[in-house]
Amino acid sequence: MPILVLDFMNAAHRARSGFKAGDHPVVFNFFRGLRSLVEQFKPTRLYVVLEGKAVAKRQLMGEYKANRVVAPEDPRTADLQKFFKQVDVVKSLLSTHFPVSVVRHPKFEADDTIANVIRNSSTSADWVVVSSDTDFIQLLEMGRNVRLYNPVRKEFLSPPEEYPYVVWKALRGDPSDNIPGLDGCGDKTAARLASAVDSQEFADFLAEGDNATVFQRNMDLIQFAEWTPEEAAEMTSSSPTKDWDFVKSTFESYEFKSLVNPDSWSKFVGTFDPLWG
Repeated sequence: MPILVLDFMNAAHRARSGFKAGDHPVVFNFFRGLRSLVEQFKPTRLYVVLEGKAVAKRQLMGEYKANRVVAPEDPRTADLQKFFKQVDVVKSLLSTHFPVSVVRHPKFEADDTIANVIRNSSTSADWVVVSSDTDFIQLLEMGRNVRLYNPVRKEFLSPPEEYPYVVWKALRGDPSDNIPGLDGCGDKTAARLASAVDSQEFADFLAEGDNATVFQRNMDLIQFAEWTPEEAAEMTSSSPTKDWDFVKSTFESYEFKSLVNPDSWSKFVGTFDPLWG
């Protein structure tokens, strides 16, 4: 049985689809989905990893993820505010009354935190990371017992055999994170160059203009950071207490009837109880 690691914001955004009724659909969808994952993988431990601030990456490139900022006058603002209020409810319940380790580093994003938690663990541990973010393919190249499960496609992902994933992505860029690629590098060109990093063609390409500088910057933005011992010590972890009555009363106040009827509630609690240890 593996240790399960959940990319929290990735899961929270997924919870925006599905059940829409009431004022807390994200809360409902999140916990229903979490229970399904625990039932599927039956982990020995569950980490839920929150986002911190991308301090080093924004120092490296101020426009990093600037495309995700929504202006106050944007019509999407009201919906986002409702979404993040529900996200806060989920985080509070997980941190206080669920048998999970809710972890966060104040200066690093969730993907860096996940990578370092795994990197600093026993090499014999089996890990399953749950996220639709393909950046986690890097973990599969670490030489650890790690699998990456895409909950949207409902399948495990594999690293490309032809080239190092980070090199390919550094060449083509990542529009979702506002990281520009190198001029002339679409998916196919990036794949060809990344599959021959020791070739003269690759060296000649990097020698053109500022390609070498942009490539190295992109590598630094995309690669998972390796924490120093001092940085590792800054990571925080939750200390929950078992109180299913509080969780149930919260769900009842949100009218999650399909979760709190006697039969469903017994199954819900039964799914998570083994994680208390």
